Amino acid sequence: MASTAGDVVLAYLAGQVTEVRRLAPGAGAGRAEDIHQMRVAVRRLRSVLASCRTLFVSGAVEPLRDELRWLSGVLGAARDPGVVRDRLLEAAATEPAALLWAVDPAAALIGTRLDTDTAAGLAAAADALTGARYAGLLAAIDTFLADPPSAPAAGEPARQVYRAVRRDGRRLVRAAAALNDDTAGADPGAGPGRESGADHDVALHTVRKAAKRLRYSAELMLEAVPGGPAKRLKHARRAAKGARSVQQVLGLHQDSVMARAVLVELARRPGAEGEAGGGSAVGFGLGRLHAAEDVRAAAAEKAFRKSWRKLRRRL
Repeated sequence: MASTAGDVVLAYLAGQVTEVRRLAPGAGAGRAEDIHQMRVAVRRLRSVLASCRTLFVSGAVEPLRDELRWLSGVLGAARDPGVVRDRLLEAAATEPAALLWAVDPAAALIGTRLDTDTAAGLAAAADALTGARYAGLLAAIDTFLADPPSAPAAGEPARQVYRAVRRDGRRLVRAAAALNDDTAGADPGAGPGRESGADHDVALHTVRKAAKRLRYSAELMLEAVPGGPAKRLKHARRAAKGARSVQQVLGLHQDSVMARAVLVELARRPGAEGEAGGGSAVGFGLGRLHAAEDVRAAAAEKAFRKSWRKLRRRL
């Protein structure tokens, strides 16, 4: 077992880099699950580097995190259009038969647009994963792991990685509180009903990212320091479980944000009949799907507030 906090984090990072390398061939070949899992490993790397940055000299992790953000974006562009496509086409399939005159052509337009985006994203990912920038990122990570720019805190006992869990918990609390600035810092779970607008969607996405960071740091504690203090392990276990729940329901909300953005763009685009959305039928179909996404987003936010109330009591 790793003896210091620095050893714990470096071992974890090395494991995630191994995953990135293992999944890269499949991701480059366009295999959806490999793209997804590689993106998760990249996110874990970037997140843990941020959570545990105090173990390294000031500024040492930022160049790696910047390049990992780039790689995550490349993988996202290869995967996200397909996720949105499947979501919208599944929703279209549940529309009443009496409305298929509008929904079917809308679904065809959605499929064409997002299939094109997926193909472009996959081609870009294949190029990136065989390119110099990706190779340089792997080389930089290898150098970081082989000769880590450690700060004095890296030499502390392994159990001290728990500090990252506490910091990330506080960060999540602040992000959730920001949702309710108009209620003077009241518990988000007890606040007003669903708000609307881009700013609110961004705030919810910020909470999701904070929950993800807490989840990863808590899982790091559980995986790398299984013999740590029982009270801290219990807290980390509850934090990981609760943060995962918050992350998942807000992931559904973010999927709806992306889906609605696509629908709005398609509705505004001049179509074959010279009208937005390709004519009144298609425009009506796109509007039906947008309305359904509004409902799904509201349901996801309601589920988030329930999950948040439970997690907040445990932080």
